Amino acid sequence: MTALASLPSPAVIRGWIAAAGRSISAHFPLETFIARNPVAGYENLDWEEAIGRIARDHGILLSLSEQRFRDLHARGRISSSDLHAALRFTVPEAGSSRILRIGGLATTVGEVLGHDLLVAPPMTAASPQPTPAARLSPRVHARVDDLTARWAAASLGSAPWSRANGENMWTAWRRLAALDPTLSRRVRSGIRNSPDDPAAAVGEALARWQLDETAAESFLSAHVLALPGWAALVRHAGTTGVDLTSLVAIRATLERLLLPADTALPARAANEEVPTDDTARIGAVALALGVDATDGEARGALRPVLSLIDPPARLAVWQEALERGVARELAPATAPVLRPSAPVQRPLAQAVFCIDTRSESFRRHLEAAGGVETLGFAGFFAAPISFRPADGSAEVASCPVLLTPRVAITESSVQRDAIARWKRQRAAGVERDATIDALKESAVAPYAFAETAGWVLGAASAARTLAPEGWRALVSRMRPAKPSTHVDANVVFTLEERVLYAETALRMMGLVDHFAPIVLLTGHGASVTNNPFASSLQCGACGGHEGEPNARAAAMIFNDPETRDALAARGISIPADTLFVAAQMDTVTDEVTLLEPWAIPATHETAVLELTRRLESARAGNTAERGPSLPGAGGRHGAIRDTARRSADWAEAYAEWGLVGNASFIVGPRSITADTDLGRRAFLHSYDAAADPDGSGLETILTAPMIVAQWINAQYAASTVAPDRFGAGPKPLHNVVGTVGVLAGYGGDLRLGLPWQSVGVGRAARHEPIRLQVFVEAPLARVNDIIDASEAVRTLVTNRWITLRVREHDSARWMRWGRYGWQADDLDIPTPSGVPAAPAETTTKEIH
Repeated sequence: MTALASLPSPAVIRGWIAAAGRSISAHFPLETFIARNPVAGYENLDWEEAIGRIARDHGILLSLSEQRFRDLHARGRISSSDLHAALRFTVPEAGSSRILRIGGLATTVGEVLGHDLLVAPPMTAASPQPTPAARLSPRVHARVDDLTARWAAASLGSAPWSRANGENMWTAWRRLAALDPTLSRRVRSGIRNSPDDPAAAVGEALARWQLDETAAESFLSAHVLALPGWAALVRHAGTTGVDLTSLVAIRATLERLLLPADTALPARAANEEVPTDDTARIGAVALALGVDATDGEARGALRPVLSLIDPPARLAVWQEALERGVARELAPATAPVLRPSAPVQRPLAQAVFCIDTRSESFRRHLEAAGGVETLGFAGFFAAPISFRPADGSAEVASCPVLLTPRVAITESSVQRDAIARWKRQRAAGVERDATIDALKESAVAPYAFAETAGWVLGAASAARTLAPEGWRALVSRMRPAKPSTHVDANVVFTLEERVLYAETALRMMGLVDHFAPIVLLTGHGASVTNNPFASSLQCGACGGHEGEPNARAAAMIFNDPETRDALAARGISIPADTLFVAAQMDTVTDEVTLLEPWAIPATHETAVLELTRRLESARAGNTAERGPSLPGAGGRHGAIRDTARRSADWAEAYAEWGLVGNASFIVGPRSITADTDLGRRAFLHSYDAAADPDGSGLETILTAPMIVAQWINAQYAASTVAPDRFGAGPKPLHNVVGTVGVLAGYGGDLRLGLPWQSVGVGRAARHEPIRLQVFVEAPLARVNDIIDASEAVRTLVTNRWITLRVREHDSARWMRWGRYGWQADDLDIPTPSGVPAAPAETTTKEIH
């Protein structure tokens, strides 16, 4: 290894660290938890290539293990026909009919590779790139991790004293670490005399280890990924002076000073890869084929065939095979849908729900109650706003992180005296709670606090534990009632903006005619207690917030007479008797609440009352359907009562399943999925191509809601297959760090992703990790234009991070984007056998 001739400039070092940082996505704080693909930085690579790169960089597999895939095949969850089709899709040569002669056996490439999938030594992920300390002294490496993590918790958590007078992260660390009595005098002196610029301090470490450029980049990547959770939070911080360069400088400086000065790295480069030995693989395949494994000629004939597929490609084949089965279960049927020739009776209501997978089953039950049509639309209702609550709490951005709020919507009330009194009472309660929290988190005060107030809080804790529902009811009665309020959407949006918004939203969901007397705009949120990850259960389209303000703003705009008059001139006539009503669905209890009941006119009271009855019927049906899947279900009081308990119980680890099982994103009219039980696995976005003549609505759907759905899908998958790397671990071990995240126990790395209780029970995963399967019913040319125009969509599609299928109409065959562009989908076409079948006695059992 040849050391760098001269130290790179600080700008170059910062560039290298920024490049290394792309190996881990930004982590959002708990209050605004955003589901993201934790390895989004690899999306510029083909998914198959990314598997290998992630295995090398992170030391994990971004899929199930080969042995797990083989178990699923043995149990029938992956069929042999799907496995053969997946093999042909991934390795085109596997479809060749050419006969091969191997050791006297006549066979084909597909048969050889089929056996390889079943018997080859499984791929394992190597240990991630080590730092010098990890190679030379595990004890020092653990010490560097511990000191860095402790500092990060203090600096980025809830201790504002750590960075005084606006000093940057690096300067604050140098000031305080130089006073750390647990460090030797030599180390403290070295910290004190380190460069003022963190990039220069990293340069000193590069010089210390005499690294060449390639090894230097690997060194920086190893330090970034040594504590990926804290690195991800620093990436998101966006605060001046808090950056990855400072974090790497802290680690590299500690490492340089804690290791003996005369220590040298072994001669072998840290990033050198050990050549793989195919002997065992060839022998296993030969044995499976019935060929003499010691026959040199046979082994020689097998080698070039097996070279067609490497271990990451085998995982890609297995993944494709699993996804084919799931896609078949969730794909809208390709068959003529009979539409009535005469207009049907006007429905009682049309209810618009978020595309969230939890809405899918509720919509089924609501439709079954009769008289209500349902539609799916992004939960922020296409209104990118920030919201100022009437209680004076902080303004929140109520829209996807892909968007920037255009306006701020303020909640207010005509009952000025009542709202002022309510705000004072609310402020007093917030201040009281904040004081209690501060006392509990203080280093000394908790002892005195426990002596004086422990008997009161102890009784309260007992009540919360033994009777959570009763405790919540008591607290609710003690809280001041909120006066009636309204939002000022029609004030902050100009008429032109309101009309543009309304037309875009209605055309996107295909609701341009045949309006019902009531159109319910249903936002959603989740009421949970003592759950650090509460925001992960809220509306994923609203940045971890509830969809209530968006639903209220949208209803006000749609009900505005001026807006309706302008819409009529654009071809969308909303009847005078159609009333848009804002509502909120609690995904824990399935209760739907009207947000502004005082605004409902007498002319619609009867219709609204009938609608609420059907909403209650849907609630009963939905809780009965999903309740048994929750651990601890089966209480004697029924499913609805059980959901109420889960919502109020501060010890409940499984308040709900969230979006577990999410697998597909379906864009099209409700008719293609109606009366189909999709098992809460599908994001359903309503769309009618005829109502969107210029395709702008579809473009918005594919470049915003679909992207968010892919983030959610990738987050759940990563938290399932790599819970120790990309998950948050089990809830009982969580130690909350301010508002930024959780630790597993008392220290260590900030945990990324979702708690295990969001994706599994015990040691069994509840979520099935597959890539998002996207089905779009729209003109193929329109979809092509969107792919060409949007880099984000094009990257996900062409690099196969999602699977995209499109059809022109409901009786057309699905077309799938493959390696070489569009091809007719073959989900329903039997494929020739080429992969050995699973044992007969286990082929009918499914794993969920």
